Amino acid sequence: MNRSALLAVAAGAFGATLMVAALQGSFLGVAFGLLFSSMPLAMAVLGLGPAYLPVAVMSGAVTVAVLTGSFVGPVIYFLNDVLPVALLTRLVRSEAGQALPSGVLVGRSVTLLGILAAVLVAMVLVLMPIGPEGLEATLRAGIDKALAEVAQRATAEPARVAAALKTLEATAVFLPGAAGWNWCLRAIASAAAAQAILMRLGHALGPTPSYRQMAVPGWFLAVFWAVILLGWLSSGDVSFIAKNAAGVLCLPWVLQGLALVHSALGRKANASFWLVGFYMLALSTATVSFAILVGAGVADHFLKLRERMDVPKQGGV
Repeated sequence: MNRSALLAVAAGAFGATLMVAALQGSFLGVAFGLLFSSMPLAMAVLGLGPAYLPVAVMSGAVTVAVLTGSFVGPVIYFLNDVLPVALLTRLVRSEAGQALPSGVLVGRSVTLLGILAAVLVAMVLVLMPIGPEGLEATLRAGIDKALAEVAQRATAEPARVAAALKTLEATAVFLPGAAGWNWCLRAIASAAAAQAILMRLGHALGPTPSYRQMAVPGWFLAVFWAVILLGWLSSGDVSFIAKNAAGVLCLPWVLQGLALVHSALGRKANASFWLVGFYMLALSTATVSFAILVGAGVADHFLKLRERMDVPKQGGV
């Protein structure tokens, strides 16, 4: 076994150990495992090449099976870490004989990741046991029961706990979509962190893609609106599933909207200050900011706003 294969085996085993630590609920396991259990796999692909992904995956699956003593663990590992990383390896691939622009590669990869997440969310919801009142009511009842148990064990002020739980209950119906977002974002964060580390160590196979140039494929707009219309025109369980899937499919547009914001604010003096201020405002008005960023991403797709920013001004100004 050559050195690269040994590194791939080590990467798979380390990432799997992080995931198992997260599943066991330890503080360090949750803090690092939930965020970066897929990062070693991404480092194996981006630093060694896609050919070593199966080696790392096999090592990770065996590690999970040994540590958990269950065949369910490798399935969770495959769905949680392997699928998104395998998809994001498209970032280091190109068409035969021609390299695609990095913004196109990023946009394609993120879009396909979002579609896969939406499909998985829909499949989970379809396979859930449904009560007589429908899927949404069944899910809400289960969440209400879990929150009630949390409230009984809470040691903080009852009024504050009740207010926090009421807020969580109000957003419970969006939890499947939020889970899809988490699945995508942790994969994107792991790939970005892996590439940054490899670039710093001088072991990256290719240059870091230009994330500010991210461009969502044009065909995705038809998919996006089709799912939104399905959620709007249908009712019952179909509407609930379609709305959560549409929420996940907003991810590529939000990221393109953020790319537009970064391009615009990056031209200002003290760009870091402006970006920090923007993110603080966006987080404090999350619902409104979410809608604005989706709209900004779609507008940028049609109006090519970032390209217009790059056009030099006339008259030498």
